[in-house]
Amino acid sequence: MAMAMATTIKAMQDTHQKMMDAKTPEERQALMAERMKAMQDGMGMMKQLSGRGAGAGMKGMPADPKARMEAMEQRMDMMQMMMEMMMECMPAGPASTAK
Repeated sequence: MAMAMATTIKAMQDTHQKMMDAKTPEERQALMAERMKAMQDGMGMMKQLSGRGAGAGMKGMPADPKARMEAMEQRMDMMQMMMEMMMECMPAGPASTAK
């Protein structure tokens, strides 16, 4: 599971870098399918680890406390990467207009 998660995180990072390197809106648009696939793979991986989709509990998490902590850290890294990718899709501007 750790190797699969590392591969998924790497794919997300690669996709993120491609988006950052894109020079035109057309280039970014062409990468959107790849980006969505990477994010969907990440969500699937996180659901496996959380136990959602696999029944109640944390069935996807290792029993060994050290391995469990490492898996949780990888899951957090993946969530951070996904949040960064989502933020890139949002229009630039003030974070909030409410007072």
